[in-house]
Amino acid sequence: MNKEQLFDLTERVKLVTGVKFPVIVGSQSLYGVTSHVPDIVKRSVECDFLLPSVGPPAFRAVIEQIGFASSFQETHGYYADAVGLATVVLPTGWQEHLVPLTDEAGNLHAYCLEVHDTCVSKLMAGREKDFTFIKELLDRGLVDMETFIARAELVVDMPQSNALSPRLEKLEAYLKAARPVHDVRPIQRLLTRLRGGTTEYREGPFK
Repeated sequence: MNKEQLFDLTERVKLVTGVKFPVIVGSQSLYGVTSHVPDIVKRSVECDFLLPSVGPPAFRAVIEQIGFASSFQETHGYYADAVGLATVVLPTGWQEHLVPLTDEAGNLHAYCLEVHDTCVSKLMAGREKDFTFIKELLDRGLVDMETFIARAELVVDMPQSNALSPRLEKLEAYLKAARPVHDVRPIQRLLTRLRGGTTEYREGPFK
């Protein structure tokens, strides 16, 4: 999905739901951060819109009119999905980090999840493609590991906290096995705190 398609889809979501400025989550939120989005974003044909303030009728309208397997997707090749806070896990304070999605004239179309908050939601989703996405952003320098892990720690006080350690362990293993190798010490430090242990580590790179 390119940026023009994202604008088109966003305007259709607004018409269908009546939401003035929807919040874009998932990989397409990268368009709020950079115009040079990774190919992994461009290849995606889905955009998730967080709609916490609307009811089931609006969700159904999105799905039926511009959602997966709709006539809109069949015609245009991309589609929207409506999600709520019961579906996507976001760190505390995510609302304060939202990034505006504007066109070249400066007109506001929507808000995008901030990139580190997006990575937390991907971490908690925990699929192979989510870890691939996180690594791609780390590779490109779009995400700072320390900030990302600090945001991930905010999940500790949430109902989904039990899943945090297993997800971090999977991400650590994934990054260790990938190239280029990233410094996973911030992940290790958080895992140690979650286990109630010490945060002392040996000096040296990538230990």
